Amino acid sequence: MQKILIAFGGNALLRNGDDATFGAQLIRAREAFEKISDTILENDVIITHGNGPQVGNILLQNESSRSVAMPMPLHACGSMSQGLIGEIMLNAYDDIRIKKGISKEGVVLMTRTLVDANDPAFMNPSKPIGPYYDRLDSARLSREKSWVMREENGKGLRRLVPSPVPIDIVERSAIFSMLNDGFMPICVGGGGIPVVKTPGGFVGVDAVIDKDLASSLLAVLLEVDKFIILTDVSNIFRDFGKKSEEGLRRIGHKKLEELLASGSFPSGSMEPKVRAVLDFVRKTGRKAAIGSLDDAGKVITEEAGTIVY
Repeated sequence: MQKILIAFGGNALLRNGDDATFGAQLIRAREAFEKISDTILENDVIITHGNGPQVGNILLQNESSRSVAMPMPLHACGSMSQGLIGEIMLNAYDDIRIKKGISKEGVVLMTRTLVDANDPAFMNPSKPIGPYYDRLDSARLSREKSWVMREENGKGLRRLVPSPVPIDIVERSAIFSMLNDGFMPICVGGGGIPVVKTPGGFVGVDAVIDKDLASSLLAVLLEVDKFIILTDVSNIFRDFGKKSEEGLRRIGHKKLEELLASGSFPSGSMEPKVRAVLDFVRKTGRKAAIGSLDDAGKVITEEAGTIVY
C-alpha cells in the first residue's frame, strides 16, 4: 500500500461545453472518482483540487448583488468555493464508494495555506480573476478599492491579484491524522485559503495560490510515495503547439529543469505543473506524474502520462 496525493485539474468538475450547474459538476466528479476507485481501494489517498470556475462565479455573484448584500473578500470567496466543491466531491465519492463496496470514507478539510507577507508577489499582482469590466467600472473599482486592473484579450479589464509562493499548510497535522485514521482527505481546494501569520494569529489575504504548487508542498510535508497531477492532456509536451512539439514519457528532473529554463512550457498552463512536480521530486527523490484524467489508472501505475524521476 502506498501513500498517493492526487491533484485533480479543473476537468474533474467541468469540461469545455459543460454547463456550470451543480448537477453537471456532480456527474463529472462521479466520473473522476470512478477512474481512481481501484487506487483508493488499494492505497492511502489524498485528494486536492482547483476552484477556478467556481470561485469566479462566486465573485460574479458578489459584484452583481453588492447593492443588497455586502460583498465578501477574495479569501472568503475561496473558502466558499472549498465548501461548494467539497459537497460535490463527497456526494460523488459516496456514490462510487457504495457502488464499489469501498469502506473508506471521504472527509473535506477547510484548508488554509500560509504565505509570506513580504513575498514580492504582493508588490506585483499578476493573476487575473473575476469578471470583465468596461473602462468606466474599471476606473471606479481602481479608485474605490485600489484594485490593479489589466485589459484581457480585448474582452475588457480584469482585476489582478498577487500569487505568492505557498510556504506551509496550516491544517497539515489534521490532514495527516485523518489519513492515519483511515479517511480519504479532500483538501487544499484551489491552492488553499491564503493567510499570513500575525502576532494575533492567522489573517486571510486577497491572493490566489497556485493549486499545483500547494499540492506539491502538501505532498512533501506528508512524505507521500507518489505525487500525481491529473489534467486534460495526456503528457507534458515540449514546445506545445509548435512543429517541434514532443510528448515526454519518462524524464529525469535535471533534464526537465533544463527544458523549463529554456521556456519550453506555456507559462499559464503547463509551467506551474512542471514546477510543482520538479519541486516534489527534488525534495523527496520520489516519482511524480502528469497525465490525463481519462487515463488516471494508467498514469498512477506509470503506464501512461509523463513520469518524472
